[in-house]
Amino acid sequence: MQITYREPSLAHSIDSILLFQTEGTGGWWMDALYQFYPQLDRGRMERGSRLERAAYLRESLSETYEQLVPELKEKVRDYQGHWDKNRRAVEEALGDIFQIPLEGRYQDIRADITLNPICPRFLKERRFDVFYRNSPSGALGMALHEIVHFLWFDRWNALFHDDPAEYETPHLKWIFSEMCVRPILGEPRLAERNPYYPGECVYEYFYTMTVGGRPVLETMEELFAQRSMDQFMVDGYRYCQEHEAEILRQMR
Repeated sequence: MQITYREPSLAHSIDSILLFQTEGTGGWWMDALYQFYPQLDRGRMERGSRLERAAYLRESLSETYEQLVPELKEKVRDYQGHWDKNRRAVEEALGDIFQIPLEGRYQDIRADITLNPICPRFLKERRFDVFYRNSPSGALGMALHEIVHFLWFDRWNALFHDDPAEYETPHLKWIFSEMCVRPILGEPRLAERNPYYPGECVYEYFYTMTVGGRPVLETMEELFAQRSMDQFMVDGYRYCQEHEAEILRQMR
């Protein structure tokens, strides 16, 4: 398993930012941009077409980006070095969890370092974005979350042979996969390397979500601990289906 970190361009950062600055995107996803870049005019962003928003971001962030280029290059080196140092232990831990040998597999994972504080991932391309303000250990914590998704949905598809379009928001299969990250990352070899575990490794609403008075993450951890990976997928998803309405209500 290998991740290759790179800093692609300002254009990539702008494209990444625009994924979360569209009509219908939730406030939490949109707000982070203005917290880190208060110089941006939110009203102008919201009024403009996609082309106008892209042009405005180029105009507003070009100077910031140019000033950051030396730091971004340094981040590429630091993130890569930290991953390389921890790769073998991560590979062994995830191989044990997913019950597949990972040595020599998943060599094409790419991590793009960007100015976007919200970091998307792309399952089909096996790539994800990393916000440049992360520390090397924080970048590794983000990588662990995304690698779990790559492995999860490969195994899921082999088990269910379903449509990968359902692996993204707002589908229940995506919601279930996000819940499952926390019990998986609780494996000691992963937890000790992850500064976001246990309190920040999944979306905030999962930490407060309950069904029948019991925390959902507690239920997931119990199911995960008592089952093989395939059976956990079957039983955990059935649980989500049975309580879908309540889960969606609390996410809203």
